[in-house]
Amino acid sequence: MENNPKIMLHLIMPNQISGPNNAAKLIFNSWLNKKYEFGFLTQNFHAGGKISFSLIKSLKKQIDSFNPDIIHLSGLQASGFHAVVAARLAKKKKIIIAVRGSSTDVLNSHWFKKFIFGWIIEPVTLKLASHVYTVSKAMVKKRMIKKFSENFIGTIHNSAPEINANSIEPVYFRKKNNIDTSKILVAIVGRMVYDKGITFIIEAIKSFSPNHFSFVFIGDGPLISEMKKKLEGEIKEGRVFLLGHQKNVLPILAECDVFLFATLHENLSNALLEACSLGLIPIVTNVGGNPEVIKHKENGILVTPKDSKSIIDALKFINNNPKIASELSANAKKTVDSEFSQKKLLQHVDDLYQKLLVSN
Repeated sequence: MENNPKIMLHLIMPNQISGPNNAAKLIFNSWLNKKYEFGFLTQNFHAGGKISFSLIKSLKKQIDSFNPDIIHLSGLQASGFHAVVAARLAKKKKIIIAVRGSSTDVLNSHWFKKFIFGWIIEPVTLKLASHVYTVSKAMVKKRMIKKFSENFIGTIHNSAPEINANSIEPVYFRKKNNIDTSKILVAIVGRMVYDKGITFIIEAIKSFSPNHFSFVFIGDGPLISEMKKKLEGEIKEGRVFLLGHQKNVLPILAECDVFLFATLHENLSNALLEACSLGLIPIVTNVGGNPEVIKHKENGILVTPKDSKSIIDALKFINNNPKIASELSANAKKTVDSEFSQKKLLQHVDDLYQKLLVSN
């Protein structure tokens, strides 16, 4: 281990479950730990919307202590900015940033914040990195990546989790909630916010009588109160379930049939890859990295963003075509198992590390 190159992986609020943190831990716990000595660059508090010199100082201290050969940062936004500044102050030159999204994508963000991040904070972050990659091809087309990432090295897709469905401890969600096995159970997972298309899912549920469907929402967010009011009747009837945050989503997802992802913008969703791994039928909006995973009526259904009718039509198609629905489920699983495997991700990461280690 003494002679192995040292790689520092970025963790943002380590107690939180997130796609970026899961990606860092996947690398840390993989076969790569036989080739590299890994350490974590841990951000334990948020900057509070401002430049935090105490956060930069904390991150620099960790970097100085571990003295890595490569620093692998997770994302742009405020966390990426503070980490890359700390890395440069620690006189580190080999700094990788994985672009997983941008603060400018958030729809309800104030215009001034979008301006500051879009033209100052995130461009500076990209400029200070030695190497930049995106987790979806859609992100490559963004103005910021084209203009400010001088050492852009391509796309390394997120990977799907390796799930053994037989090892998932059952929670008997259907049985406990009297959901008949003949009903199609639709899962909506993530933050309950406008950006995730929740408003249009609510409209879809309210606009037709989905006697063949039940809907389970998993996640917290500012729209929860509004959802409780608008879906009060459906909740009382046992057709809609608002579960809030769940530590372990897999046992509930394993009992579902459809993964409904009506997001209005997206990079590459780990939740989508997870659902496909379990064999759920994906109904996803045709935005961002979603069509890089889902091909319409081949391994799922692409719907129009901000269009409740498109969601309704997709649900009706699934209900009316059980044979095709079964094929979509099987094909979705095949796609992520082959094209978005952990093996493929880790090999790309290893290749990148090796390239940087031999460079000046």
